[in-house]
Amino acid sequence: MSTTQHPPTSGGPLAHHVPKARWWRVGGLLMVSYLVAYIDRTNMSIAAPAMSKELALDPSQMGVLLSAFFWGYVVSLAFAGLVVTRLGAKRSMVIALIIFGLASAATGLTHDFTQLIIVRVILGLGEGLVFPAITIFLVKWFPTWERGRASGLSLLAIPISAIIMAPMGGWLIGNWDYRAMFIVQGLPPVVIAIVVLFLIKDDPSKDDRLSSAERAFILENRATGEKEQGGAWRDVYLNPRIWLISITYLLWLTGLYGFNQWLPTVLTEASKEGIQAVGWLTTIPFVFAAVGMYFASQQSDKHDGRRTPFVAVPIAISGLALLGQHFIPGNLVLDIIFLSVACVGLHSAFGPWWPWALEGVPRNQTGFASSFILSVGNFGGIIGPILVGLLTGGGAVSQGFYTLGYVLLASGALAALVARNRRKRLARTFEEGAAREAAPTASN
Repeated sequence: MSTTQHPPTSGGPLAHHVPKARWWRVGGLLMVSYLVAYIDRTNMSIAAPAMSKELALDPSQMGVLLSAFFWGYVVSLAFAGLVVTRLGAKRSMVIALIIFGLASAATGLTHDFTQLIIVRVILGLGEGLVFPAITIFLVKWFPTWERGRASGLSLLAIPISAIIMAPMGGWLIGNWDYRAMFIVQGLPPVVIAIVVLFLIKDDPSKDDRLSSAERAFILENRATGEKEQGGAWRDVYLNPRIWLISITYLLWLTGLYGFNQWLPTVLTEASKEGIQAVGWLTTIPFVFAAVGMYFASQQSDKHDGRRTPFVAVPIAISGLALLGQHFIPGNLVLDIIFLSVACVGLHSAFGPWWPWALEGVPRNQTGFASSFILSVGNFGGIIGPILVGLLTGGGAVSQGFYTLGYVLLASGALAALVARNRRKRLARTFEEGAAREAAPTASN
């Protein structure tokens, strides 16, 4: 993506004069699609206390089960760039929604640990196509200066999913059982797959319902300042900068998924309340996270491409908050304050993340780059829950929870290092260009 983050002042219609169908019909539907995906990905976290009791699972086993989704997810992501590029974003999204929706519903029909592992792996295999498809939609449907907000709109699904899932899941478990929760929450993706099939086109040039003004605006401006070059996977996978960004993402998601998956259990231990009360307590950090995501996405688009502070700083703050929650004695209220700060930091970086991570990546390599970064980073979904479970042993989850703070501090530091190297490379390129321009003058 380009570093150009503001609309042109000439050479095309201005954004505020153009209809906004791309926002509600594409951006809004992508957000809903990712919302149901994230609900089905994380709803096991609210069911964990009930499942541990019914199936007699210790914290280490529960950590493995919470991570099982990511076994399939990481494998799927390894091939998602190729699949989405060949099938197209729309068909990939429809297939993904159907597979993971049915797999999520099937979770409620399982009866032992092995069956649960199998359906959660299938769920991950289906969902691996979702975000690579979203990144292609964003590149094709939005100019560069709108992508921070468009990405933030889609990723706003992450905290909203918890706000919806936690109390609804707690109510379903409290009134029926955790099996009913999985079945009820697995059906909406199948319905949304049908909506996506008929409502979204792969490219605005193919959408007859789009106004001519908006179509022209998107097609004229989506490639502003961007480039295309060879799209071979090796151009992405052998790029050292992409590897550093991927490791940054790995550390961040280790903290994120360790936090999200174990948070209801931590609140159960801290509050001594039942599942329905814990469901409502779980929503508190995510309400603040949603506000933080919206603010960070808006502000990062206004800072002329300088997105690094909106990535590195929130991640580092989340790490400090988790360490504070552990080392500073307090009560439930103070715990929720620290956990809310951590939640805001963990999620606020999502809106700026993809425009930041894909900066300078040729447009026709976006699918491969996002797939690679996602596949490496989402190993964090395997590591985080298992790490907390192993460090917990047979005691309270809080005994291992705080270690995620150190991981997040490392992620924030690495993001700052990537940005520093990027600035040096750009400065060197500028100096070389200036020297080449000055050379003919000097010879004359």
